[in-house]
Amino acid sequence: MMQVVLEGKIEVTWNHNDLTTLVFIEDLHKDKILNDTYVRAGHSIDMMSIGLLQEHMIVPEWALKIKNLFNLNKTTATIHKIGPGHYLPIHRDLYETYKRINSITNEDIYRIIVFLEDWQPGHMLDVNGMIYNNWQAGDYVGWMNDTPHAAYNLGVKDRFTLQITGIVRDNDTIKLS
Repeated sequence: MMQVVLEGKIEVTWNHNDLTTLVFIEDLHKDKILNDTYVRAGHSIDMMSIGLLQEHMIVPEWALKIKNLFNLNKTTATIHKIGPGHYLPIHRDLYETYKRINSITNEDIYRIIVFLEDWQPGHMLDVNGMIYNNWQAGDYVGWMNDTPHAAYNLGVKDRFTLQITGIVRDNDTIKLS
């Protein structure tokens, strides 16, 4: 069983207004077969969409500074907004676009989630069966490769996170730079 590889906290350099003024696009998980499986099981495809703000869409400077805090190469930063009632059921990331753009084949890929606001009732993150809640803004959780995970907003307020993806520099361990 894959274990969570990283937990910690960074300094908060952003505020609520920095998040609510961003413009997001709605997106679904890229694994269409998995999405079809969830729909057949009774999930609503409309509730499995989340708001994305990807790096090529002009992610704010504060988010780019955060991604550079970690000992990773070929990093990308994506801000997620999950509205009330929306969720991403348990899944494994494919990293197809990331691998193609970065010419990656066998390297271990790390995913870090930075919580951008304090936890609200109904907000949860499941990483390989470990449930995270009650976080503070700046807390982060990371894992590698295809670790199963899910994100839920069963509350009444938007849930904002920063997703960082990258590979470890020089076969080092992942850590804050």
